[in-house]
Amino acid sequence: MGSLDPSTLPYCTVCGSPRLVERYLGHRRCEACGTTRWRNPLPVAEAVIVRDGRVLLVRRGDVERGAGGWVVPGGFIGLGETPPEAAMREAGEEAQVAVRISGIAAAPRQLPTRDGRGHVLLSFLATTDDEPEPGDGTVDVRWYAPDEVPWDALAFPTTEALLRGLVARSVNPHRFDVDALDVAAAEVVSGRTRRARPRFCARCSGPLALLTVGGWRCTRCDAWHYENPRPTAGLLAVRNGRVLLGQRRPGTAGGGLWAVPSGHSEPGETLEETAARELFEETGVRAVADRLAGLFWDNEHFEAVYAGPALGAEAEADHRPEFTDLEWFDRASLPSVESLHHSAPHTTAWLVRQGLVQ
Repeated sequence: MGSLDPSTLPYCTVCGSPRLVERYLGHRRCEACGTTRWRNPLPVAEAVIVRDGRVLLVRRGDVERGAGGWVVPGGFIGLGETPPEAAMREAGEEAQVAVRISGIAAAPRQLPTRDGRGHVLLSFLATTDDEPEPGDGTVDVRWYAPDEVPWDALAFPTTEALLRGLVARSVNPHRFDVDALDVAAAEVVSGRTRRARPRFCARCSGPLALLTVGGWRCTRCDAWHYENPRPTAGLLAVRNGRVLLGQRRPGTAGGGLWAVPSGHSEPGETLEETAARELFEETGVRAVADRLAGLFWDNEHFEAVYAGPALGAEAEADHRPEFTDLEWFDRASLPSVESLHHSAPHTTAWLVRQGLVQ
């Protein structure tokens, strides 16, 4: 999903108007209805299916990218499904297996693309009792131990990075024996206003018909239009055993609650870069996003939250429009769960478990 980029085409998909004006980084705003066409990186979900020390790989057929190469089952996440749901769907489509998700297999990775947007890859550890067979877009399926992986025939460098990372975490380097990452993970409703669904073709302004999850087809010119959940990232800056949180402004989602500084990813950014940029824009504090703390999702957005040391021994926090207050919290002073917004209850508890907040 996601091959048609509405930001390069003339019509608003919400109202059909041609009154689109260019904003920064290729984002476009409709002057008729006020909708902005964001050019966020496109999200991909992968199912890392492991059985008896082997990982299931599928060989891509005649597809747009990576034809003939080996990958784990995966594909674009459609608007209206969560990342784990997308991973399960892709496993069924590409390997004809039903899977159970057991956790996060690896930290998110980015695959650069020619249009500059990039793909953000979310990998989920999974198991299955089914026997795999080639499915949509695949011509072969096989189980591989680390010594058997066709390293030179992998479709993407991100696949190699994923598999080598799994080997590095395995107790036995000759088997894929891995547990899920020790990070927080949960479905958490964002509280944001529901996104307007596309109704008009970005190419010809003809009516769209919803035919698949996140996929619409123009009833006039037959062009496909895909919508995907938007990637966001946040960063928990830690200094001297304390974590920086911001109190959200009244009138916004979670107004009055304490939250992780975070925001949407821009074209070409890694999630770590997004997290560090948003932290600085919202607080004036710089920190290194050196450790994944958690991954959270609903069916319109997902958020990767990182933790890392604040740069500068006495970095001064200066709240920007997103927050009315900023504060460094130690374990004893952390706000109650009821006073924390979105991912903050999960990630602050994770910080305490890891001994990063004391």
